[in-house]
Amino acid sequence: MNTAKRRINSTGRGRIGRECVDIRMLENSPGEPLKAKISINLSSEKFPSHAQDCLEAYHRSSGMRFDLGSIGSLKVLPIVVLDEIDRSGSVLFRLKVVDSTDDVGKILGSALGIQPANENEVDGKRSFFPVNYRDLGKEIWKVEINDGDRPRLLLSNRVQNISHKLQTDALFQGLVLPAALRIVVENLSRETEGDDEDEAGWKQERLQYCRDALGVSSDPANLEAERKKDWVDDLVKRFCNDYQFVQGIKKMDMEPVGI
Repeated sequence: MNTAKRRINSTGRGRIGRECVDIRMLENSPGEPLKAKISINLSSEKFPSHAQDCLEAYHRSSGMRFDLGSIGSLKVLPIVVLDEIDRSGSVLFRLKVVDSTDDVGKILGSALGIQPANENEVDGKRSFFPVNYRDLGKEIWKVEINDGDRPRLLLSNRVQNISHKLQTDALFQGLVLPAALRIVVENLSRETEGDDEDEAGWKQERLQYCRDALGVSSDPANLEAERKKDWVDDLVKRFCNDYQFVQGIKKMDMEPVGI
């Protein structure tokens, strides 16, 4: 790993397809550094074999850089340890291909704001709440929304079996998921003017989910303030109706307790 900063010229860069990069965060225990499983295949991209490839991981003001060698002799570590990255939230990645001969430092191609999947996430299938497990201190959960990044639900890895609770405990689901959804859709309802391409993209993706899964038709960005609030309330109610949290809690209360 090389932490030295380099001066670069980004003129004329191309975009690396996201299908060329597969990054998955591995589960970690409290106190352990974050780890990621990395797979990179640039065979479909037309870069010169001598160009240098590097991967950067970052969260807030923390960051790490991994030099991967040349395109012709790529050296990708299957698992990287992110021991210099702030563990309080979601990690993003940048992949850059840099000229090392003709125009030294010029970025030939890049993929920015790469959001890693979870280790067991199914390819091509994104949930409304990608979930990460982090050391949140005294907090149990929170929603993280960074500029240009899809929202994530963060759950404390200090709580034993919290992943199992999220999947099976109707009370836990009912307390966390509607509140987390409300945070995200309130963000969706704000004006999108000035959003960068990635941020506008995830907002449209989530709005499409709302239309397809919850039957919400209007675009909240075009609504007046009071109607935006009604739109958010209606969407959360539809979500709760679909998932039947109250009925699930009642069913749990009726189940016999083993001795």
